Amino acid sequence: YHTILPDQLYAYLNTGAALPSKPIMLTFDDTDEDQFTVVRPTLEKLGYKAVYFIMTVSIGRKGKFVNYMSKEQIKQLSDEGNVIGSHTYDHKNFKKYAGKDWEEQLDKPTKKLEEITGKKMTEFAYPFGLWNAEGIPELKKRGFRMAYQLSTKRDEKDPLYTIRRIIASGYWSPKTLSNSIKNSF
Repeated sequence: YHTILPDQLYAYLNTGAALPSKPIMLTFDDTDEDQFTVVRPTLEKLGYKAVYFIMTVSIGRKGKFVNYMSKEQIKQLSDEGNVIGSHTYDHKNFKKYAGKDWEEQLDKPTKKLEEITGKKMTEFAYPFGLWNAEGIPELKKRGFRMAYQLSTKRDEKDPLYTIRRIIASGYWSPKTLSNSIKNSF
């Protein structure tokens, strides 16, 4: 497989630009520190880049079972050529947003991530992979060019805002993962 990043996928979907053979986009959600301490060095050895969707409430937190990435770690990922995307403030279900939720869940986290990375946020991952058509105009209005979901069919009206992903369990065998990739898309 050859990893691709959102710019490449966007060009492919909009203009038919060529992708490498067996393209795959690796994405990681929720800001877990092991994505920096374990995943990053592994991908670096392979020459791979990835997309990290950051939930800003957790930045720098240390938990009983999980630690979360610091601002410095997020900045380093970005500086190394990985893509940082928004995954809301605290993982609230996107389908339930109303009123001030748009500011709290999208505007403030986006601003924070742009301050950390020095780059515009253009990618968004729906919490739990759940989305609704009513929220897509809010993403567009805020400058997101693509959004990523789970499971459901891409929306024909807004395919760039309903890009499918799969959740790959860390307990899967290589064969199970390969079959899931082949059968999901």
